[in-house]
Amino acid sequence: MYSRASPFSSRIKSRHPLTKPGSTKKAFHIVVDIYGAHLPFKVGDSIGIAPSNDPEEVEKILSLLKVQEETVFDSRGQIEIPFRDFLLYKANLARANSSFFKLLLENEAPRHSFAHFLEPENKKQLHEFLQSHSVLELLAIAPLPPAEIARTAMPLLPRFYSIANSPKMFPGEIHLTVGYVEYQQNGKVRRGIGSHFLCDLAIPGITPVPLYVQPSHHFTLPEDKDAPLIFVGPGTGIAPFRAFLQERLTTQARGRNWLFFGERNRATDFYYEDFWTELAAQGRLRFTTAFSRDSAEKTYVQHKMYEERKSLWEWLQEGAYFYVCGDAEEMAKDVEGMLQKIAREEGRLSDEDARLYIKKLKTDKRYLVDVY
Repeated sequence: MYSRASPFSSRIKSRHPLTKPGSTKKAFHIVVDIYGAHLPFKVGDSIGIAPSNDPEEVEKILSLLKVQEETVFDSRGQIEIPFRDFLLYKANLARANSSFFKLLLENEAPRHSFAHFLEPENKKQLHEFLQSHSVLELLAIAPLPPAEIARTAMPLLPRFYSIANSPKMFPGEIHLTVGYVEYQQNGKVRRGIGSHFLCDLAIPGITPVPLYVQPSHHFTLPEDKDAPLIFVGPGTGIAPFRAFLQERLTTQARGRNWLFFGERNRATDFYYEDFWTELAAQGRLRFTTAFSRDSAEKTYVQHKMYEERKSLWEWLQEGAYFYVCGDAEEMAKDVEGMLQKIAREEGRLSDEDARLYIKKLKTDKRYLVDVY
């Protein structure tokens, strides 16, 4: 059984952009080859991927520290490891913790310029400083010995992605919908470790992609194949619903399906458009879209839910399961708030009864959420 401690060494089979030229963002469809591996998964599961850091960043650190062949002790793996490999595979180079920073200040000559961050009243400023500075930038303040870096560096943790295919339709493969993270900070381009690895650094067919299945014990299809399903998946939150619908097709499930999808622009950001429109043409899918940048007033999935409130409420009264996948900070809360509003208006419920209605949907496992 593969796990975080012992992942399967897969390879990327294919990779192509989901966004079109002119888009304000980038997203990719990535197919990972697991042919021949005993790696069972079901729709709704995720995979954990152990990414590698950018080799250019690693070489800059080695050059800065003027070391090449050092060996360090990896306390988490309880092994001796070349320092270069530690930086590539074990250390979070995007940011450091306060322990690393304190150790760094002990080795810094003009200590007064940064020591104020360690004052108790400056915890927030310290957090913001560490969030906005990479390990390379911190080491430029005061180089540390490799052994101390190995002792205090934050670990490079797995990145999790919803599986975007059904094993029944695509055996031997795992499909991913990966949003590319890239932004400016301190005048420099920053990239997400996981998306940079999968979309840029990993060479299809060559670079090992260590992964393991992270099972979902709740976010999956109901046993009743006749049950109607409502999916709300803005952006890359669409991934598991592509898998769900593939599964329903291969098992000849008769239940109705309704998808709410949102992104910025229809012309450039309509992920898997051909798949959805084909299913709609076959009468197997109802889909409602919200493209926030295509109109003067931004429209999101929760606004489309309200526009469709009468039908949506009817589906729920007929036993529909309600699924949400995507951003936890705002989207999921806004969607739940809108569903409560619909329950109040269409179900003529009080505020408290509407809240209890949503709670019962969750208790009955008809309101299922996978957010990040």
